[in-house]
Amino acid sequence: MLGVVEEMFIRLSFKSKDYIISKRNYLCDYSKIESKKIDMTLSGKYLATYPKHEPIEVLFDTYPSHETQKELECLLREEYRIKDRIILGSGSNGLLQNIVKLFFIDKGNLVTPYYVFNQVEYAVTSFGGYTKRVFSKNYDIDFEKLYNSIDKKTRMVYITNPCNPTGLYIEPNKVLEFAKKVKIPVIIDESSIEFACSKSILDIVEHLPDNLIIVRSFSKAFGLANLRIGYLICSEKIEELYIKNITTNEYSDVSCRMAIICMHNIEFMKKNIEKINDEKEYLISELNKVGINCLKSFSNILFTKTIFDINFINKLSENDISVVPVYDKDNNLHIRIAVQDRKTNDLFLKNIKKVLKSSDLIKGEYSD
Repeated sequence: MLGVVEEMFIRLSFKSKDYIISKRNYLCDYSKIESKKIDMTLSGKYLATYPKHEPIEVLFDTYPSHETQKELECLLREEYRIKDRIILGSGSNGLLQNIVKLFFIDKGNLVTPYYVFNQVEYAVTSFGGYTKRVFSKNYDIDFEKLYNSIDKKTRMVYITNPCNPTGLYIEPNKVLEFAKKVKIPVIIDESSIEFACSKSILDIVEHLPDNLIIVRSFSKAFGLANLRIGYLICSEKIEELYIKNITTNEYSDVSCRMAIICMHNIEFMKKNIEKINDEKEYLISELNKVGINCLKSFSNILFTKTIFDINFINKLSENDISVVPVYDKDNNLHIRIAVQDRKTNDLFLKNIKKVLKSSDLIKGEYSD
């Protein structure tokens, strides 16, 4: 992970009242965190049963068929009333990497909220660009600051809804108004939108503006993280640009067919959401009892308002716990916790209580 000293150097070197300049790369990716026995970093946990289905015949020497692709697209259109273009890809992350390839050929900068899924930032850095991480307002997106941070070198704005890592939900009309106000591509990552049980942009507009792209995943609510399948929704203009420059057969036929089975059995996904939400409320309640408070989450992850001593992560690791550390703009340490099954959650709670008893590692609460 990026060292605090290096992060502070970046902040002192590039001062702004609205944002910090960041050039973090894939070495900072939390997927590189060592997976401990009690792994609370994994945000693709599926707690329901999967739909019963006929065995999928795996032909290792074939590519995904157009027929299978079209079937999945039709199911998505029907379920979510999509009237714009759909492009399938290797999970939301694979699609996001491709979007960066489209818009950062001549470098430039990315504008994001301070708290956001960082893979896009890393991809921008790999293209020689940099990211403006815009300060939040009570952990929420400050759209005014976001707008003021855009300059002539800004190639794209990227937002997650619900937010990863905070779990907060943004009213889609705010994103839509923002996208209409700016002239550059705005990417809204709705990988966990099903957990919010609230409206998507698709629910409030019939056709997306030309500069707005929605990215979604089967990895979270549907529990297909290991199969790497996702999709984006965009205008005809963006689709034309994408298919001219990006290959569209990056997912497997097996992935596509399993996604079709899930789309035919939406009630299983909804059951998973119920179970995840139950476990989430359980974790919030139990953590609160030991002095760890979390933001209200509309996702399958928790983000602590409580801040910790820098040694807290090492203590957790020594007690077989892995979590995602997140530093706010003042270098206070928070943690992101992905909801797991009851057995894992109970082990996590048991061990974290042990850590907190051993030393004074809670520093208080933070509000930006």
